[in-house]
Amino acid sequence: RLCGISDVDTTERRIEAGAGATLSAVQRAAGAAGLVFGVDLSARDTATVGGMASTNAGGLRTVRYGNMGSQVIGMDVALPDGSVVRRHSRVRADNTGYDLPALFVGAEGTLGVITALDLRLHPDPAHRVTAVCGFDDLDALVDAGRLFRDLDGIAAIELVDGRASALADEHLGAPPPVDSRWLLLVELASDHDQTERLADALEGVQTSGEPAVGVDIAAQQRLWRVRESVAEVVGLFGPPLKFDVSLPLAAVAQFAGQAEALVQRHAADAVGVLFGHIGEGNLHLNVLRCSAEQEQQLYTAMMDLIADCGGNVSSEHGVGSRKRRYLGMSRDDADIAAMRTLKRAFDPTGYLNAAVLFD
Repeated sequence: RLCGISDVDTTERRIEAGAGATLSAVQRAAGAAGLVFGVDLSARDTATVGGMASTNAGGLRTVRYGNMGSQVIGMDVALPDGSVVRRHSRVRADNTGYDLPALFVGAEGTLGVITALDLRLHPDPAHRVTAVCGFDDLDALVDAGRLFRDLDGIAAIELVDGRASALADEHLGAPPPVDSRWLLLVELASDHDQTERLADALEGVQTSGEPAVGVDIAAQQRLWRVRESVAEVVGLFGPPLKFDVSLPLAAVAQFAGQAEALVQRHAADAVGVLFGHIGEGNLHLNVLRCSAEQEQQLYTAMMDLIADCGGNVSSEHGVGSRKRRYLGMSRDDADIAAMRTLKRAFDPTGYLNAAVLFD
């Protein structure tokens, strides 16, 4: 039951899914009805929609459709006292009191256990065009990302570290379509052909060579392989030390340069690869071959760097238990006090996920 998926309501463009349903299962159901689900992740075959709601996951399409919370229009939640909140309004405009589902999105299971979700679906664009551009300078890539972010029809803007693409070439046989220190994947999608719009935009971007452009599905899949191979190749080196960072775009290049220096200082044999959703400043830094002894000092130093760059310690993976001592970097005392008040109201005994979110 927790993995079940309803028929798609094509009139209202919505679907009901158990919290244990995988993202790929929801995507298949939506696609069969001629619609799309607004969140996509490389881990689509294992990520569950309940977990994605609990962390308010973002992913590859956030620049177009928003985070998971923007897709949630109803849910069932089991509360610590055994009662169940079922909020499933059938109308689009409903301002009859508190938006209860919004309280549980991103709460990481500290207020209740999400068991089912009503999810918003979207029309499937008839045309897509994808490009991968190379940059030697990260500031230039960020400037290009700003330009693409404001285009009508933008569907994805993804950053890939050239080191990650080189590793994918070496270990997975997935060569990058362009050879540069930094890669930017851009996709436009609309009911009308966006090829000319993308070509016009590319003329205003200072790339390090000719971009690779895909106008048919096969070519687009080859270009997307550049981005989606990152998680696969990172996994070949064992569990990485992960940082899920949200940064002002103006601070991205500063963070990248100083983060590399920190990796070399604290773990000289390690390799840091940077990738993520540059349209929102949501970046993933994965440090490969970092020993347990090196990890703690590097982790603390990296958190200090994130704070110095005006960043946020969790963009879409949640605070969890490891980052809870750093919550004050992103929330002031009044914020945290208000969240604790909510926690006590829903879970007065502190039964749910006691080691998560709060220090």
